[in-house]
Amino acid sequence: MNSGTLVVSDGSFQSYSVIRSTWLSRKLDNQAAQVAFWTTFVMWLASFMFWGNSWAAADWMSATATQVFTQHQWWRAWTTLFVHADLRHLLSNSLLFFILGIFLSGYFGAWIFPFATVLFGGIVNLFVLRAMPAASELIGMSGAVFWMGGFWLVLYFFLDRRKTGIQRALRAFGVALLLFGPGEVFDPSISYRAHFLGFAFGVVSGGIYYWWKRREFLASEVHETIFEEIDSATPV
Repeated sequence: MNSGTLVVSDGSFQSYSVIRSTWLSRKLDNQAAQVAFWTTFVMWLASFMFWGNSWAAADWMSATATQVFTQHQWWRAWTTLFVHADLRHLLSNSLLFFILGIFLSGYFGAWIFPFATVLFGGIVNLFVLRAMPAASELIGMSGAVFWMGGFWLVLYFFLDRRKTGIQRALRAFGVALLLFGPGEVFDPSISYRAHFLGFAFGVVSGGIYYWWKRREFLASEVHETIFEEIDSATPV
């Protein structure tokens, strides 16, 4: 029996409810892959534009604490999401960005990906920049990618109620550790604060989103009632 099962007995038969499908059982929106592809393409285009300094991109895309908080160039917290140090950095962010983008857009719509993803990515950058040395540069989509991961995993935990709470928690924890856990070697060029804050913001915002849409999510579930004859020799 899965989580949320209610057993009812009348002495001869017992019945219990099984969840056969949930919000996550539905087909992904047909446009999800296209949305994820074109958003990732924009990230690639912006990074190449930064590397080649097209339209003086190197002067206005990346972000430091001085530029954002002292010079009040707030847009940099968001434009710097699309800037990457090199091709390796861009590739490392692109894979999860694309895959999670398909799931978030496909199940929850464009307001979550790409719009909320970019919005919260910039907010995470503001918190990270506030704690960084004034002249240190913060670039990359990592904070947004970790936000996507936290958001997706907490929604998975709440929505996939065909499995028990323990099963969902173990799966979510395992995926989080595998994909978003710290690497074996410390790299001073990586902003681990951005990773942590992005994931934490994702978990919190995912939880809030679930409670906001909870009735709609629960209404999408399909339940089946199972009737079984009770063995008279077996106590219930």
